Amino acid sequence: MNELLVEWTLLRQQDYLKQCLGLNLRRKLFQQYSTDFGRIDFAHEIGDGQVAITELETVIDSRAKLNYCLNQTTEYQKIRFHQGETPLVIILVADETPQAFKKALAEFAVSNRILLKYYSLALVNKLYKTLIEEAVRNSGVPLSKPVANNFTHLACLNRFILPFYEKDATELQREDFVEYFSLRSGVADSHFKVHKHMAEYFDLIIDTSQGNRLSSFRLTDTYGVRFRDNLNYEFVLRRGIGKAQVKRIGLGIEQKRILIESLINGNIGDKKAKVNILYFLRFVHLTEGIWVPRGRNLDLQKTEFANNFLSTNYTQGVLSNWLNFVCTHSEELGLAERIKTNTQYDRAMLTTLGSRVLGYIEIDLHLKREKAQIPLQIT
Repeated sequence: MNELLVEWTLLRQQDYLKQCLGLNLRRKLFQQYSTDFGRIDFAHEIGDGQVAITELETVIDSRAKLNYCLNQTTEYQKIRFHQGETPLVIILVADETPQAFKKALAEFAVSNRILLKYYSLALVNKLYKTLIEEAVRNSGVPLSKPVANNFTHLACLNRFILPFYEKDATELQREDFVEYFSLRSGVADSHFKVHKHMAEYFDLIIDTSQGNRLSSFRLTDTYGVRFRDNLNYEFVLRRGIGKAQVKRIGLGIEQKRILIESLINGNIGDKKAKVNILYFLRFVHLTEGIWVPRGRNLDLQKTEFANNFLSTNYTQGVLSNWLNFVCTHSEELGLAERIKTNTQYDRAMLTTLGSRVLGYIEIDLHLKREKAQIPLQIT
């Protein structure tokens, strides 16, 4: 188990962290905070108002790890807060550390007035798994797993809706989409299928084929017709762009409202595009949005964390695409804001609307669970 996951778990299991440190932790002050004397893993204000800086380590089983830890804590002792206050420096290391290195740590701690404490790596691993399970546990109706696809923008839904708009129709067959997707007769087209599925996930269409050889699709009265009627296409039309070249038409404000209505209408269980957004909002809420990759590179620790959270087994490239694409979907609907940084990771934050939508869906799922389980209390 790597250090970042240990840190994430300990900071969420405050009772166990207090037990390990033997201190009254009043509030967290810093986490992964860079100073002139090194990067602080985390720091707390303790009972007497003093600041406690914790150098967190997993198993120290090599001279290099030991030296890094000792050098880092020595640097921390040079930090001065207001009025020249000296921090309490703590080494918190896994109890699974070999005895020889424990002895070296103890000698260093005594001679340098550093507090040496231990935690159980095996126990933290169990706590971590419990936290992940709780974070993604079904709160009500069964939820399908998040699914990676190549649908980069929700605005691409308008590419599928465009034929309905131009033909002023509520029901079309697959042949009506040929020039819009450069379809070939009798040949499956993955781009067309992805667009169709996304329209189904947001309740814009229903498949009316019913086993017939000719595929047909009908706009739903609740969402589909309204979504079609609010397509901002006239500007694109007047520019004379060919139908197959129209890849994306920006969502109109009413279209965004319709997608939000669909997102919170209570049928999220197997609607994978909606499930993706729910899991992303949960992810941002849980991690405080501290990392969304700018490209397709995701380090091993973050890949492991994201796969555990999503209950998936994706490669770093697939996970990076998922985070980027669903972040874009959330941005398009005003649920999240992406903050650009100078590092390889941006930061995502929930908007007020995003927080409300997340809270509403979670409450709805909770009520559905209670509705099913309360009668079972009678035995």
